[in-house]
Amino acid sequence: MLVTIIYNIDFRSSAYSLKESILDEWDDANINLLGIKDTLNNAKYQVQFNGNIIYSSRIVTSNASIISLIEDILNSSTTT
Repeated sequence: MLVTIIYNIDFRSSAYSLKESILDEWDDANINLLGIKDTLNNAKYQVQFNGNIIYSSRIVTSNASIISLIEDILNSSTTT
């Protein structure tokens, strides 16, 4: 499982917090962090799961929300 967190440098602490939360749930996760000075496609905070964007916004969402999104993806891939 690969998670990429692309964040505006203003959101560095949120990105690192999310990294730790993900590792608490899945200790075998591979996590890439990429800090940017501006925006990426008008987003300041983006989370990708295995190369697919699962969250993209100008604001940060809660770690629990991102964890839920990942769980939903993992659950749907095991039931299909």
